[in-house]
Amino acid sequence: MKRLFLVLVAVLVTMPVFSQKRNTIFNKEHMNVSVHSRYQHMLDWHGIYDDMLNSSGSILTGVQVGFDTHPSDSSWWSNAYNYPSLSLGFSYDNVGAMRTKPGTSIGDFYNLYLAAEFDAFRAGILSVGPVLELGMSYTTEKYNPRRNVVNQFIGSKVVADLAAGVEAAVRVHPHWELALTGYFVHHSTGMTQVPNLGTNQLAAGAKVKYYMAPQETDKKIALEKPSFPKGLRWNVYTAFGGHRCDWELIAKGADAYPVKFRLRAILGVEASWRYHRMLSTGIGIEGNYADNVYKEMDLLMRGEEDPNGYSPFHTSVHLIQNLHYSNFSVNFALGMYTFKKTGLVEDMSKCFQRIGMRYHLPSFKTGQAFVGFGMRAHYFDRSYCLEYSAGITF
Repeated sequence: MKRLFLVLVAVLVTMPVFSQKRNTIFNKEHMNVSVHSRYQHMLDWHGIYDDMLNSSGSILTGVQVGFDTHPSDSSWWSNAYNYPSLSLGFSYDNVGAMRTKPGTSIGDFYNLYLAAEFDAFRAGILSVGPVLELGMSYTTEKYNPRRNVVNQFIGSKVVADLAAGVEAAVRVHPHWELALTGYFVHHSTGMTQVPNLGTNQLAAGAKVKYYMAPQETDKKIALEKPSFPKGLRWNVYTAFGGHRCDWELIAKGADAYPVKFRLRAILGVEASWRYHRMLSTGIGIEGNYADNVYKEMDLLMRGEEDPNGYSPFHTSVHLIQNLHYSNFSVNFALGMYTFKKTGLVEDMSKCFQRIGMRYHLPSFKTGQAFVGFGMRAHYFDRSYCLEYSAGITF
């Protein structure tokens, strides 16, 4: 569940900082600096690397400035999540140094990202936990219909940088920490530009971290639990997004590049049961509008029309699981299209997956407004479109 899982779990990285008071986060006691390096192996999930690459390894190096949460912050949310930390990082991956076949090229990645660390296990000076990253990357080479047509990985010079991994660390000194890391790394345009097979890498490396102030072994303390709205809640929302159809580029060839960006709009209702401060579960229905060229694609690719006809409107039902952190929530949805007529060629499965994030604004008389961001995918590994939403909770 590579694209879908990485994108939105990684949005957790913004939560720790925004839930803290600014004057407790941005000071010496909460800051650290780290440097890291790792070897990254390119995975051939799409079966075209043999047409492009003669080697598959690259070296990434980077630096991060981090902000820690501590028991002294008196935050129940930080305490509940075992005092996560947030970092702003920059890294360079020399993918362009890999040997390529004549007539094609792949570029280096310059990454700017947010990263979050959560200790799932901590015993004295030892800790182990997940590391999540979300950011943007600039690549020096992309698809070109004339001079770099084999590069189907990246269709834009600016792409999403997504990574998830595990870090095992040992605090060797009150100021110093050493860690071994393992990652899965993905770069993608989210179908905002095509082609978009994306790059997928497995990575292993090491990190050295320096804390600005001496660190004690954090221990959970008893804090008053915040109140939360128990029971049934209704979410009414609208979302907008879009994507480019890779089939349109395949059917029309180089003359169609860049492919037209096509609008997508959604109106949805969810019923969600909040049974824990950190968790809620629900079910939802949606009506979707998707600008399309379904009929044209069928005629170009198959030479025939779909006898079932075509429609830009779809309906769907989905299950949703929410993970809450103060006014933030991360949501994971599994859904099924109950009505769709997208033709013979268009890549739209009967089921979809979505991972997203919402920020809930302060309450007012009629409810609590929220804004959100998410990615919809098909087949658990094909990003379909990015979605930007706004709604109200009753």
